[in-house]
Amino acid sequence: MQFQVPQFIDTEDKVVGPFSIRQFLFIGIGAIISAIFYFFVATWLFVVAALVLMGASVALAFVKINGRPLIKVATAAFNFYWKPQTYIWKSEAPVATQAKAAPSRPGGFSLEGMVAGMALHKSWENLQTGTPSPAEPKLPERQVVEKKMTQRYQVIQKLGGDRQAAKRVDYR
Repeated sequence: MQFQVPQFIDTEDKVVGPFSIRQFLFIGIGAIISAIFYFFVATWLFVVAALVLMGASVALAFVKINGRPLIKVATAAFNFYWKPQTYIWKSEAPVATQAKAAPSRPGGFSLEGMVAGMALHKSWENLQTGTPSPAEPKLPERQVVEKKMTQRYQVIQKLGGDRQAAKRVDYR
C-alpha cells in the first residue's frame, strides 16, 4: 500500500490569483490606505505616501529573511528592543566547602540529619527573604538592602560584536 506524502508543506495556498490570502491582504490594505490619502491630502504628499505604503505592503507580502516572513522578523525585532533585558552575572567568589553530614542509621532518620536539614532550611529561608543571619551584626534596614544588592551599568559585547549598555545586578 502506498501513501502520498505532501511535498510543499511550507508554501501557502494561492487563493486570489497568484497571491495567497496573507499577500492579498497586505497589498489590499496598502492600496486602500493609499486611496484614502488620494482624497484627503495634496497630490505631492499622496505620491510620496503611496510609494512608501505600497513599498511597505509589497515588502510585507513577499520579502522573507532566512525563510521567515518580514512581518515575523519585524515583530521579533520590536519585541527584542521593547522588552527589558536583564543580564545577571554569578559572583566569582570561591565556593564555600560543605560540611559532611553524619551517617544516618540504617533504619531511617538521625537526630543530626534532622538538625542539619532544619538549619539548611532556615539559612535558605533567610537568603530568600533577605533577613540577616544571627552571625551577622544587626544593621538598619536600609543598609541591609544596600549590602544585599548593588546595581551598576556595564558595557557588554554580544556574540555578534554589538556593544550595549546593560544593568548589572549583583546579589550578595
